[in-house]
Amino acid sequence: MKLVAKALNIILTVVVLVLLAAKIPGMIDNFKTEGSMAPEFSVMTNSGLEFDTKDLHAKKVLVFWATWCPPCEMELSRINELVKDKRIPAEAILAISMQEDKALVDKTVTERGYRFPVAYDLDGKVSQLYKIQGTPTLVFLNGDKTIRWLSTGLSPLLKLRLNIFLD
Repeated sequence: MKLVAKALNIILTVVVLVLLAAKIPGMIDNFKTEGSMAPEFSVMTNSGLEFDTKDLHAKKVLVFWATWCPPCEMELSRINELVKDKRIPAEAILAISMQEDKALVDKTVTERGYRFPVAYDLDGKVSQLYKIQGTPTLVFLNGDKTIRWLSTGLSPLLKLRLNIFLD
C-alpha cells in the first residue's frame, strides 16, 4: 500500500511539474508584454456599438474568453459580481469572445446575465494581435494605451487587482 501511495505521489509531482513547465513560456511572454503599447483594433459590441482602441482614454480591462471555457465563466462571473455591486464600472470591462458564433455568444451572455460590454472577435484577428495563447486572458490597459498587466488562466487575486487598477 505504501508503495502505491509513493508511486502516485511521484506521478502527481511529475504531472504538476510538466504542467508548470508548459505554462512558464507563456508567463514569460506575458511579462515581456507589460509596459508595451497595446495593439490597435476595432470590434463590434453586443450593444451594436463599435469599440476602437484609438478612442481609449481611460483604463480598460480586456477579457479574451470562450463560451465553452469553465475558467472563463468563473472569471467573468467574478467580474460580473463586482460590476453588479458597483465596485467597478461596467464600461471599464470589455469581454472579447474569440472566434465564436455571435448568436451563441449573445445567448450565453443573456443566460449568465453579464452586465458589461461583450465584443466579437469573429475572425480571431484581435486575439492574434495580442498573441492570446489560452483563455481566459486578461489584459489591463492604461489610459495611455500601454499594457499594465497581462495574465492567462485563473487569477486568485483578480478581484483585488481589478479594484486597485480601476480605483
